[in-house]
Amino acid sequence: MINSNPHIAVIGAGIAGLSCATALQQAGLKVSLFDKSLGPAGRMSTRQGDGWQCDHGAQYFTARDPDFRAEVARWEEAGVAGLWKPRLKVFAGPSSQVRDSTLERFVGVPGMTAPAGWLADTLALSPQTTIKQLQRHKEGWQLFALEHGGLPERFTAIVLAVPAPQAATLLQQASPP
Repeated sequence: MINSNPHIAVIGAGIAGLSCATALQQAGLKVSLFDKSLGPAGRMSTRQGDGWQCDHGAQYFTARDPDFRAEVARWEEAGVAGLWKPRLKVFAGPSSQVRDSTLERFVGVPGMTAPAGWLADTLALSPQTTIKQLQRHKEGWQLFALEHGGLPERFTAIVLAVPAPQAATLLQQASPP
């Protein structure tokens, strides 16, 4: 299918899906982003309650790749990530050792969801949209959501930025053989 105005669906609004959607949008493509949660973040989620909050995904993240380190620097400049300097020890049997203190560790500020929220600000995100089925039509891909049924838009391509078991289920339904 040749489409002069491609519309890409990205399923999953964790850091991978957000980064992919941002790159596609910066390349001039129309992008729609879908996630089953209340908001973006994936494995960098923060839960909140009455007077409390808890980061229940990643406790921190590292940035060893120079390109990703440059991206994290953008997050730091925006005030949504910061360097974390814990005192870490490993207890193994009768001895303990101090962890590598030269490794940079980062956290979202004020919570782990902050970088994801910042990335999502310029994207067309549909939260609370659990994509359960993909269907190929002559005019493009149609998505079916648990909460909304068949979505009216047709997409030129779909990017799955979800854990492998979720991707496998969607792909099995879309192309059983």
